[in-house]
Amino acid sequence: MPLVYADTSALFAYFHPLDAFALPVTRAAQKLAPDFAYWPLLRFELRHNLRQSRKDHYGEIAWRALRAAEKTQARLRWQPELKLDSLLDAAEEFSADKAQSSHAGSMDFLHIAAARRISRDMDLDAFWTCDAEQAKTASLTGPRVTLFQIPKA
Repeated sequence: MPLVYADTSALFAYFHPLDAFALPVTRAAQKLAPDFAYWPLLRFELRHNLRQSRKDHYGEIAWRALRAAEKTQARLRWQPELKLDSLLDAAEEFSADKAQSSHAGSMDFLHIAAARRISRDMDLDAFWTCDAEQAKTASLTGPRVTLFQIPKA
């Protein structure tokens, strides 16, 4: 099964049916059938964002889908080697090298550092994001990057 690091924007779109990027992310997931790298910071960020979306029926569906995926480990592959302290150091080094040439945010650098760590230790097939600046920065080092865009009507 392929392993993909999907940042929070892509995972949110995967779980939330009304997200602007839901269709292209879902199609890509259906085509590739990947497992998604999952670790504590990504879990916190995704849960937080989905909790905020629980204002309607679709937000509740997204929340329940995430919780079911976490319980069954369906599509979410836990990455025990990803430790926040060491990843903060790696993101700090990457930021020191690339911050002047990138408009990506600090959390973007942390997600990229996590994907780079997985790539170093095992096969990572792709990095998925809906954030153009993060995609540009991630493409400088690491796995193949997929940038999702909102489908034109």
